[in-house]
Amino acid sequence: MERINPVQQYWAYRISAQPTAIQNQLAALRDKGHLTDELLVIKRKRPILQKGDVFVVQPKKDIFFYGLILNVYSVPILKNGVVICIFKTVTHELNMNHFKLDFNNLLLPPQILGRRAWMSGHFYNAGKIDLSSIHIPSYGFYHVFNNTLLTEYGEHLECLPEMIGLMSVGDIGSIAFKIAQELIIMPKLLNDDNPPSPSDFCVKFSEYYRRYNDIL
Repeated sequence: MERINPVQQYWAYRISAQPTAIQNQLAALRDKGHLTDELLVIKRKRPILQKGDVFVVQPKKDIFFYGLILNVYSVPILKNGVVICIFKTVTHELNMNHFKLDFNNLLLPPQILGRRAWMSGHFYNAGKIDLSSIHIPSYGFYHVFNNTLLTEYGEHLECLPEMIGLMSVGDIGSIAFKIAQELIIMPKLLNDDNPPSPSDFCVKFSEYYRRYNDIL
């Protein structure tokens, strides 16, 4: 029997729970592949990126989601690596007036990127917070081909982290694609009164990860 890795299993579970119309929209999105036109350009700048920078992305005109830089680092295979996460909080302004640091309200879990998204203007820094005295949940990245959990530096993790992303270097298109998926499944995210709603990805991933490794 073919083994399905935890990420595939999670998406199979999540898609199967959707109405047929939503499943069809997701299938059409997958047929388009990675998208760059699904995130609108805000302002082109070349900021010096730092841990704690709060930025915005614009999936629809004048509708922005907040994101946070969790780390800026360099390794031999990625000289200008940036670890980000994106929240479900919506704003219509290019500032931090509506920003809420709530890791239980993630639109996208930690992602690894380069700096091009800022240079192209798809990500725009709105401000900065001091993370030195704030508890950041543990995070790591799942390497699909090796079935391992790693830090952004490629170090192996012994325990399941609280937040889990994929061990791959994303780009504007991959972020656009992931946000577009979420907006198809949860269109109410675009509402101003959208209440916080924890993602079940990490919970389900942990369950599938343990099950997957039990049968290897």
